[in-house]
Amino acid sequence: MSDNRISSFISPERIFTDIAPGERDDVIKSVVERLCASGAIDEEKTTTVYRAVLQRERKGSTGIGRGIAIPHCKTSAVESPIVGFAKPVEPIPYGATDGAPVHSLFCVVSPLDAADTHVAILRWIAGIARNDYYAKLLSTTSDPQSLFELFQEIDGVA
Repeated sequence: MSDNRISSFISPERIFTDIAPGERDDVIKSVVERLCASGAIDEEKTTTVYRAVLQRERKGSTGIGRGIAIPHCKTSAVESPIVGFAKPVEPIPYGATDGAPVHSLFCVVSPLDAADTHVAILRWIAGIARNDYYAKLLSTTSDPQSLFELFQEIDGVA
């Protein structure tokens, strides 16, 4: 990681607060498609990324509790780590560890050779989920710029 801040992988253009609610796989597909539309993922690789995320999800739910999920994958379809953040307009059933519906999804897509960075990003997100204050802010904040600033603030504190 050239920049030690995990928030450097997130940009306001990759924060989506108007995702239509639905089944888990449909919501994940919407997030991946929006990441493609933002220019983060090449259009011809959208399906590859979506399938890789679903393949990982089949190994066990990435719903980590407190309304937060981390659908993620490592794939040759990207050249550098990508983090997108999405909020369905209403929480969705996800099969999370605590059984709660999910209001916030961090979609993490990393190259195959970026295992250390991938794990660091997942660890950073898990730290947010463990923090009552940040988890509550994620559930109540719907402005992309405010969310982006929150992620930068978290990096300054962590």
